Amino acid sequence: MLACNARVTANRGARHVTSLATKIAEKPSPDTQKQETPSYLAGQIAAEVMAGSGGSFRVAEQNNSTAMCAVSCDTACTLCPAYNLLCGGMSKDAVGGVAPLPVSGTMHTIPARRLIQHPKEWSEFVPIVCSGWAMSSIALPDGRRQVISFLLPGDIVSIGSLLAPLSGHTVEAITEVTYRKFKRQEIKELLFGRSDLLERLFTLWNEAKARADQLALDLGRRRADERIARLILRLSEKVAKRSLVRTQTFDFPLRQRHIADATGLTPVHVSKILGELQRAGMIEINGRSLTILNGSELQRVADWR
Repeated sequence: MLACNARVTANRGARHVTSLATKIAEKPSPDTQKQETPSYLAGQIAAEVMAGSGGSFRVAEQNNSTAMCAVSCDTACTLCPAYNLLCGGMSKDAVGGVAPLPVSGTMHTIPARRLIQHPKEWSEFVPIVCSGWAMSSIALPDGRRQVISFLLPGDIVSIGSLLAPLSGHTVEAITEVTYRKFKRQEIKELLFGRSDLLERLFTLWNEAKARADQLALDLGRRRADERIARLILRLSEKVAKRSLVRTQTFDFPLRQRHIADATGLTPVHVSKILGELQRAGMIEINGRSLTILNGSELQRVADWR
């Protein structure tokens, strides 16, 4: 009888904790819009409550879009190229103080291998990546494609989308991606009314043009090993600019087909070159991470100047 009563009490307590955790998990955050907390979060919090001592509990580290966006948008916001342009820019108010720029955005999260933007889709919004990896590409009618760029947190999915409703690019999520959508008309009104912000836009545009010029040179004149080595170095540099700490190991969720479409090679050729780079002790690929073991030699192969 005592054991039965104990089980009943425990079950009631578990139901109460789960209910409490559900309320906590479903409580809306003032910093996000249109984001739903995954259903498993309530069970995770409940488990932490039951495992805690003295009735105290903590929320375990979350591997979900809300947590990733919090890191990208809160901790490293000032490192984001779009921060001063849109999210965190400040303007003078009527009394001489500062006020947030009048551009509002909504948050969205999609799983890997889903489209963020279709090349022929008319849209009044400009998406900016907050967390995860995506890629922008142009495809031929038979399905062959050329990756124009890999998009990391802080990247505008297409610079052209700031002014035109059609980008002509396919933007696909490589990993789970959280992105923020801004209304184009609001952005245009803001940019054309602020010379400093317009200058920042021109800087982003020049950087995009420089990358396009370099891509044309890589595809037209460089060897296969040079193309892949340069891609690795560019991604390493880009990740370092968006991170709080620079290390030789960084997230690398790309597969051989992604690298092949970015370098104009076949997946078989990419596999061969990556194998040669690893056997030479220049890089190491372990799951979804890449480590540069010999940066100077990799730069030599890439003709990196």
